[in-house]
Amino acid sequence: MLLSASLIVRDESLVLGDCLASIRDVVDEIVVVDTGSVDNSVEIARGYGARVIRHEWRDDFAEARNVGLNAALGEWILYIDADERLSGADRAIVERLLSGAPEVAFRVLLAPDLVSTPYLEYRLWRHDPRIRFRGQIHEKVTPAIAAVAALDRRPIGNCELLLTHLGYEGDQAHKHLRNMPLLRAELSREPENLFNRHHLARVLRGLGQDEEAARVLDDAVEVARQRPYDPLGVLVFTDLVRLRRQCGERVVELLAEARGRYPQNKLLWWIEATVLMSDGRHAEALRMLDRLIAVDMAGLPGEGPAYDARIFGVFAHEARGACLFRLGRYAAATDAYAQALRGDPGNLVYRSKWTVARARAQASPARRNSRLNVEPRQPELM
Repeated sequence: MLLSASLIVRDESLVLGDCLASIRDVVDEIVVVDTGSVDNSVEIARGYGARVIRHEWRDDFAEARNVGLNAALGEWILYIDADERLSGADRAIVERLLSGAPEVAFRVLLAPDLVSTPYLEYRLWRHDPRIRFRGQIHEKVTPAIAAVAALDRRPIGNCELLLTHLGYEGDQAHKHLRNMPLLRAELSREPENLFNRHHLARVLRGLGQDEEAARVLDDAVEVARQRPYDPLGVLVFTDLVRLRRQCGERVVELLAEARGRYPQNKLLWWIEATVLMSDGRHAEALRMLDRLIAVDMAGLPGEGPAYDARIFGVFAHEARGACLFRLGRYAAATDAYAQALRGDPGNLVYRSKWTVARARAQASPARRNSRLNVEPRQPELM
């Protein structure tokens, strides 16, 4: 066998079928580790030809995942979750990629939700007993991959396979309650893990415990400050800035510190633009928004984090419209709102703002006979 897909499952009947449908013609086998489903997840898995292994859940994601790895028979492993979908690949593409490949692993594109840009994630590697997961939650396999790559002098590659994650839609309370004790346990063993601190803060916010979330983020920012550079630090800085803004606090100094540490982070560009707008500094905000619109999104996966793609499109265009309107540049504001409408043609707020800006522009004698009398072109339906 060339490629085995390995996943763990518990009560995933709503999403599992689509996941397995996306991989069944690409992989040689599917290994599903079921950790206690009471729905028909097992029947769905078997219906797609998966080999199902029953395994008691012991509050340890790494343990469950390693059960699947130990059972797999393929030369390569595709690590996927039930709420993910594989695209950008067929069997021929996979065979060309993996057959005779010198790499120990490939990073694939992972879109964490339906509106975010993808980033590169370790999801495809050689089936090697030295490569196993560690950690109760946010289980990690990358240290093992790096160690094997160094020992065997094999490279790590990137590929165009795309996984799209759907699991953040809907009510997440049950996941928050499951994850909180696991995160606290992991942090007791590894207290300076910024990703786990960041996740714990998000869990607390999801459960309405904003004050404790703020304390977790404050502590995490202090940890990040003690390090020369940690790319995960931007997660806690940005979340703390947003939480403080939501609470009505001034964030200028904290935002400036974050921008100094992570000058190329595009989410911080967006936050800075919105802060400038709130302070009435619309010309400065406009320059930042223009930078966002000019970003080459094809290069974003290599930078690391995922971004809400709308900050480069409809959100930025709508914000540009607001800035231009405040600056009295009504014709340009009309065009900016029209751009936002092209990206989201059903948005009544954008259409209302476009209508007001267009009316203001037409009220100017120099503009009465301009192209503003034409309705904004709607996007073509594919």
